[in-house]
Amino acid sequence: MKSSLTARLTRTLFLLIAATAAVSIFIVEQFVDDVEDTILDLELKADAEYFKERLRNDEFQPVKTARLEAVFLPEGETEAVLPTYFQARILPFSREIEVGETTLLIVGERLEEPNGKLFLAQDITIMENREFLVQLILISVAAGMLLIGYFIARGSARYLVRPFRNLTREVLGAVPGTSVPRINTSYRDQEFCDIAEAFNRFLSELEHHIEREKSFVKLASHELRTPLAVMNGALNVLEQRQNLSEGDQKTLARLRRAMQTMRDDIDVLLELARSEASSEGSRMVKVSEIVRTTIDDLEHGHPDQAGRITLFEDNPDVRVRTYPVLVRMLMRNLLQNALRHTRSPVEVHMLSNGILVKDFGSGLPDAVVKNLRVSRATGGGLPRADQLNNTTFGLLIVRLVCERLGWGLQVTQSDDRGTEFMIEIGNRG
Repeated sequence: MKSSLTARLTRTLFLLIAATAAVSIFIVEQFVDDVEDTILDLELKADAEYFKERLRNDEFQPVKTARLEAVFLPEGETEAVLPTYFQARILPFSREIEVGETTLLIVGERLEEPNGKLFLAQDITIMENREFLVQLILISVAAGMLLIGYFIARGSARYLVRPFRNLTREVLGAVPGTSVPRINTSYRDQEFCDIAEAFNRFLSELEHHIEREKSFVKLASHELRTPLAVMNGALNVLEQRQNLSEGDQKTLARLRRAMQTMRDDIDVLLELARSEASSEGSRMVKVSEIVRTTIDDLEHGHPDQAGRITLFEDNPDVRVRTYPVLVRMLMRNLLQNALRHTRSPVEVHMLSNGILVKDFGSGLPDAVVKNLRVSRATGGGLPRADQLNNTTFGLLIVRLVCERLGWGLQVTQSDDRGTEFMIEIGNRG
């Protein structure tokens, strides 16, 4: 699952605040340590100069107070008389050492006049404890800064993302149609205004295309029905003359049936083009009868294809509430595609769960097979325009009709052994 922009901004801002806090605490800690070291160094140097002066004036006396100890070891005397923390030091010496729970800062120097060694030890335990307290305070301050920084980062992220959320909400609420409300363009930031205006231009173009396609469908409806009306009138004139032979009357009946089929097909195709769902024409039908009629029409319309289609009625009594015109169009396009693109026989199997159409050609391209799958559970949705170009028009009609009927369409086989289409029938009686 992809993270939201708010979460990403919150995380980024929080990391920046945390890094800033860490760097600030580190700088403060280094500054405090440096100040402490500088003060102690200067203080001990001043004490050392004081005791050197006392030694030169022969007025030195060993000093041991609560915080300072000063010892002079004349040249030639053993270090055993010195405290252990002064012994075995290589001079000059300056270091912080731990003696039990006491922290001492020891400084040692070699003197020429008088000749010997001067040692100073300053108890800095109190300062060390203070330093530990300062560190605790700094850690607490850092934790507080992180906590506050998190809420600041979260609030800032929400504030920054709010225009994105508003824009996204308006875009998601736009439903393509003849008239789509335009999204708001009165944002404070110019970038959001540019996005909103670009989307509004897209909506205008989309509405223009929808209106143009509707106009085209209306024009096609008029232009296609006009010649059919002329043909129907001509057939009526021929019948009224009553001078046709029996064979001519059969041919005339076939023409009239073909014309009625064409009229029904035009109505269905225009309905599919308009994405309309008419409830008229739905009734209980026997699927095998529609399949037989379709096969008969194809064989009579194309004598060279007679005998190529074999119907296997494994379950001939399948009944379903559906649109006979759509089922006839589905079977006709599916069988025509098989006959047109193969030279081998075509088999139609009436099964208990649907219709299996099988040919023995070279198979379909993978892209076409992928685009033809329609699930009864989830439905389809048209593929993109570049994918439609890879699908024959007849198979596109097959897919549209299956979606319209709510039937499933699966390509169960497509290779050098042939192609199998499985139509899963729904709404059974």
